[in-house]
Amino acid sequence: MAPSVATRQRWGATDSADLSPPTARRKARHAVGRRCRALILACTVLAAACALAAPPAGAAPRATDGYFVEFRSRPGYLFGHTYIVYGRLDARGRTYDTHLAGIYPTDGEAGLIMGSLVPVQASVRGVGDDFRERPTNIYRKRLTPAQYAQLLRVVGALKRSEREWDLLFKNCNDFAIAVAKGMDMTTPPSWLLPYYFVGGLRVLNGP
Repeated sequence: MAPSVATRQRWGATDSADLSPPTARRKARHAVGRRCRALILACTVLAAACALAAPPAGAAPRATDGYFVEFRSRPGYLFGHTYIVYGRLDARGRTYDTHLAGIYPTDGEAGLIMGSLVPVQASVRGVGDDFRERPTNIYRKRLTPAQYAQLLRVVGALKRSEREWDLLFKNCNDFAIAVAKGMDMTTPPSWLLPYYFVGGLRVLNGP
């Protein structure tokens, strides 16, 4: 006797016009599996693309990044001190890759005392008080890549050439003036106290 329609459906006979329940479930599972594998593959490709697009640590700044130089004053010997901070700005305006420079007697405090009377040996560098002392005045100027490259050349030349410090004629303001003029900025006189000198730079050169 020929198997009934119900029997054919139960055992998955292929001559039935309707799919049997076991066959339908298998096909549904296969379809879901294919979709899941396709989704996993798409996610893997997307993750790999994002990893390739992300800049590695220490990569060059993006086009949205910028550069800056800050002229700062802080407490220091007798009248205070003027120095510069320069580096890069990220897309949010936060500083990184920063450097400090100012002119200082190589003999430290003894050089400061002697330099009040006669010129003493000096060098261009950053010192501990530049990091420890809170600035009393800051004038930040944003720079283009070309201007920043010029700043690096100016500071590099001063590091190679500046060898003396004295209180009246080759002091920290004179160093800042050399940097500012190398950047085509207008400068106030060097005899101003550092706080007012930095404020004068802001007034003369704008925000």
